[in-house]
Amino acid sequence: MAQRISGYARQRDDAYETPAWVTRVVVPYLRQHCRHVWDPANGPGSKIASVLRDEGFGTIATNDNFLVRTSPPDTDVDGVCTSPPYGYGGRLACQFIVHALELVPVVVMLLRIDFDSGKTRTHLFRDCMAFDDRKIVLFDRITWFEREGASGPSENHSWYVWNLRHRGPPAISYAGRPR
Repeated sequence: MAQRISGYARQRDDAYETPAWVTRVVVPYLRQHCRHVWDPANGPGSKIASVLRDEGFGTIATNDNFLVRTSPPDTDVDGVCTSPPYGYGGRLACQFIVHALELVPVVVMLLRIDFDSGKTRTHLFRDCMAFDDRKIVLFDRITWFEREGASGPSENHSWYVWNLRHRGPPAISYAGRPR
């Protein structure tokens, strides 16, 4: 998949605010599998945690060094839901996924739609028993920030779900912004 270069500088610390509608797409899945959700990549103005709170989840949001944590911030946490920082080549996002799976049974990450296509990521997808549950493809592209005179967004995204408790075939869902 070819990507269009936006010409804009990356946001510091990969801090891109996730619009509320994007989080609402994954709420029905989370309701079936989690009660207490943690957003470990909660940046300034993050909407993921606030949307989950509004939807009735017990929610904790942190922005410390997630990769050095040895446990969730609360014993009730049974899921992670976040838009992780990508880092160079997506390596940081991969580290987030692996570490989250060490800490909780349900991991939900917002990633580029082709994130599961790389050979170096087979350990997270094809070879990972926990990834046999769901990929929720977003029909609408995410506008991370408004810029006067800028062209529209050029990347497609999906929610990827790992569930250590899941048994059964994988599923791909499609969802869009409410009209």
